[in-house]
Amino acid sequence: MYNKLFAASAALFVLAAAPLASAQMPTWSAQQTEAWKVIEQSWADDVAQNGKWPANYADPQMVVWSSEFAAPRGKDSAVRWTKFQNTQGKVVQYELSPQSISLSGDTAVVTYALTIVSQRGTDKPNWDKEAIVETLVRSGTGWKFLSSSSFALGD
Repeated sequence: MYNKLFAASAALFVLAAAPLASAQMPTWSAQQTEAWKVIEQSWADDVAQNGKWPANYADPQMVVWSSEFAAPRGKDSAVRWTKFQNTQGKVVQYELSPQSISLSGDTAVVTYALTIVSQRGTDKPNWDKEAIVETLVRSGTGWKFLSSSSFALGD
């Protein structure tokens, strides 16, 4: 009897919680979705180490700042450091977790969390978690990165 009562209670809980799960999924406009797709594709190109990130994605006035660097840097520096970093190792796995996309005219501010596993040579894979805030601007050629900043989450 206890097992049947428990099973029935669990089933009711699952049915009641189902609408909550779908309510937490982001509902974005077409413009927000377009901006997010640029973020996703930029990561695919970055991980592929095909030379497209950040050169093809960055506005000429782009500014980047993360905990790895002592000061903000521009597009040319970001391109140069990305080429160097690509010789140092590879990304084994990553996951992007979108948090928000705010739009105002032709500007999008995108916040998301990143879980990333990278490896240098035969070293043990390194797991990192970051919060990322990126500002994209839209021009005739689509969305471009105007700024990017990130900070580590946890240890």
